[in-house]
Amino acid sequence: GRKGSVSLGTTALAILYDTNGYKSPNKSAKDLRSINVTKLGSGCFAEANGVCLASAPFAPTPVTKAECEAMISTHGIQACEYDEDYWAGAVKACGGTSKMAKESDLTKIANYVYNRTDISTGYIDGLTYDSTKATEIGLPSSASFFVWSGEEDVGNYAYTRIFSSDFTEWSNGYRYFSGGLVVCLGD
Repeated sequence: GRKGSVSLGTTALAILYDTNGYKSPNKSAKDLRSINVTKLGSGCFAEANGVCLASAPFAPTPVTKAECEAMISTHGIQACEYDEDYWAGAVKACGGTSKMAKESDLTKIANYVYNRTDISTGYIDGLTYDSTKATEIGLPSSASFFVWSGEEDVGNYAYTRIFSSDFTEWSNGYRYFSGGLVVCLGD
């Protein structure tokens, strides 16, 4: 596997948060607060190990096979197989596979939320999920979820990173699986 080193300081974290959730007004200084966010508007909701999250991770709405097929030429999708395609819904929400977290991005996020530097591809256990760091970047406070990547694997699978309380794994999942989150990348 690949090895790398990552150093984290308090300056590595940038957070933008909405104090009243989905309610309006969603304007800076009204109900949007930030810590170390300098590029608000064109930049990051949060950063983790240099990965710029455009918004808080969220559950995508699935698209139909026909909607998926209409995005093949514009969104970086290779094939469509399902009428409830959550991965293609994630692609649509981010504006294309190129604007979704890749394996390397999700690995950096995993190293961040597990306070590690040695997580790479494959399965690794004996970890402790840091709920404080996770919620700072918009992830759930308890780990039992997966995050879609922008990387497709044949027509009915896409790659994901599984986040559990004591392990993480780079894997692939059926695109009709619900319950996944998506991380769209900011500039």
